[in-house]
Amino acid sequence: MIFSKLLTISVILILLSLPALAAEYKGVIEHPYSGRLDDDERAQAYAEAKLKAIEAWVAKTQEYQTANFELIKGKIRSNIDDYLLNSVVISKKENKDDNLFRVVMRVSINEPKLLAEFTEAGRQQSPASNEDQYITFVFVARELASRIEAKDTSEGDFQRGENSWQATTTNEVDIAVGAVFSAANYYVIDAALLEEETEGQLDVTNFIMDYEQGDDLTPTTKRDAVRGLRGLLDPVQYLAIGTLDVDEHSTDSASGLYKVPVSVTAKILDVKRRGSAVASVGPVQYIGLGPTPIVAKNNALKLAAEKMAAGLIGQLSSKSI
Repeated sequence: MIFSKLLTISVILILLSLPALAAEYKGVIEHPYSGRLDDDERAQAYAEAKLKAIEAWVAKTQEYQTANFELIKGKIRSNIDDYLLNSVVISKKENKDDNLFRVVMRVSINEPKLLAEFTEAGRQQSPASNEDQYITFVFVARELASRIEAKDTSEGDFQRGENSWQATTTNEVDIAVGAVFSAANYYVIDAALLEEETEGQLDVTNFIMDYEQGDDLTPTTKRDAVRGLRGLLDPVQYLAIGTLDVDEHSTDSASGLYKVPVSVTAKILDVKRRGSAVASVGPVQYIGLGPTPIVAKNNALKLAAEKMAAGLIGQLSSKSI
């Protein structure tokens, strides 16, 4: 009995430590019909409600993908269930006086599949190219090491506030970002592997040192990295950079779990275009929950990394890049 209880508790803790695997949204429609409401019209109403749920997801979380969504909206409508993990009818009501069938559905959206479709749709709008699309990235997680508040000095001068950070790259971020970029059909190259190829011009340590002192790279670090990537025999087209700032944990009043906020700022530099920024995200905050502060932090980093990467890719594909 004791073992069974311990096993149950362990399973619950494991499940709580896992972020949501799909986005859940509701779709609400009023489907007009003539005569009698038959099975075909009911099925059509359900499909329309599912599409409405996807539209709500795009509008709320994938605004950069709106143009690509419109390009393939007909394809999605025709194969709606292929882009959903599940769907449930919450309510349905037939108004015989007005010949309207009202449906409310909740769906779980297969985000990776839809994002891959959006990216491909965007690419098909760009001129044909035989080049493989390579991307590398350096994203650092930061935790506040010290803070100097802004204040007026006794001499009457104004002293600006300053933060110093403890920064590092993390597996949670690297794996999550790499998965999103790969799903969008980019070839992802580990930045550390490019250090030697660029003869040290791209140096991950320099990125970390810069982000410990401020919110952007120094001109030297950025210039050297772009120059090194551009000079490769097989050049890397894009360099993604940014920070994920971890705040202090607290207790979530609703669930009793620990929660950790993470604020994200990121951008993608086009190596061929002198390192110009072609996509940017943030600052935007995400919350991770977990049974311990460490689990909550890791969940927050993973969620923030996935959403950040999806936003960046959405902007690239909307520009047919």
